[in-house]
Amino acid sequence: MLIKIIRFFRGYVDFCAKGKFPERFLNITARYGVNLWNAHPIENGLEASMYISDYRKIRIIARKAKIKPKIKAKHGFPIIAFRYKPRIGLPIGAAAGLILMIVLSNFIWSVSITGTENISEARLAEVLAENGIKTGAYKNNLDVEKIERDTTLKIGEIGWMSVNITGNIASVEIKEKAEKPELSTNTNPCNIKAKCDGVITKINAKSGTTKVLKGSGVVKGDLLVSGITETKMNTIQYVHASAEVFADVISEKKLSIPKEYEYYSLTDNSAVRTRAFFLWTEFPCSLSFKSFEYSAYSEKKENLFCNNVVLPLGMKTETAFEIVKNKITLDKNKAQKAFENSLLLYEAFEKGKSQTVNRKMSIKDAKDEFICETDYVFNENIAESVDFSVTE
Repeated sequence: MLIKIIRFFRGYVDFCAKGKFPERFLNITARYGVNLWNAHPIENGLEASMYISDYRKIRIIARKAKIKPKIKAKHGFPIIAFRYKPRIGLPIGAAAGLILMIVLSNFIWSVSITGTENISEARLAEVLAENGIKTGAYKNNLDVEKIERDTTLKIGEIGWMSVNITGNIASVEIKEKAEKPELSTNTNPCNIKAKCDGVITKINAKSGTTKVLKGSGVVKGDLLVSGITETKMNTIQYVHASAEVFADVISEKKLSIPKEYEYYSLTDNSAVRTRAFFLWTEFPCSLSFKSFEYSAYSEKKENLFCNNVVLPLGMKTETAFEIVKNKITLDKNKAQKAFENSLLLYEAFEKGKSQTVNRKMSIKDAKDEFICETDYVFNENIAESVDFSVTE
């Protein structure tokens, strides 16, 4: 293989030599150190191959051997270069392309991330970029083990991480940490007491002695389940009481909203700007002079592909959406709808573990605002563990 490469770059010819003494021609070429190969006899002569530079020297040898050489074919880089000599741009472009490929092979063209479920891929990409894994990074200076260690320390949710640089693509694979189940290891004696006032609707006692009945009214601090139990041997045993005690609890939520207020909203107006990028360099491809006082932005990035290989070349499209300030004046009906939405959010997020039994809204018209007072009845777990010592 190496010999073929050398012959290609030096250039060689296939020729035939006819005359009286072809054997003498072979002897003389060997004596003068002229290299030839693929020699085989033909009628009244022979055929062979040799370097172009040697072929120019065999005229004297041919006269001594009384033969006449004739070129049949030319091969190799010098022949190709001479053929395209008038088109000087082609060899220059080919050389420049070869140099460019060699240079670009030392940089990362794209980064792929797999394994993210709860971790934000955008956040992970940002941390990786801070540690050197990004498009356009010089890959020969990257310490992969240090990058894996620093990224894992920065993002605590990562349990395992692997960074593999194959060719010009950096592949990042992660495994997220499994959430540890909450296990109660407290075995100290305790009672279950009410953490607020309410009317008992359901009791699920796992351990301890129940002290209340369904339908009983309790106030904050009342004993619901005792950690003191009596054994079959009529002795007292101190246990860690465990129970769920559900009760209807009265609650009040107060909200207010101004009669006049300002808010921001998106309009249909937008400005689109496109940029071509190559590694870390970007070039504007569109001119948009439209601007807004307040804007929200979105960006879309698309890379070019060649034979399923991601290239560090593509287009970025940035869209600016106009945001305008709106002023609104509320009447009582609109205020009521706003309060209802706020209360739904309150029930879903702040009272997500409670069941809404009843809700009664009362809206008052104040000077510059509307006030909403809402009376709730929630059914929720009011059990609260309270440790005690055996000396009590």
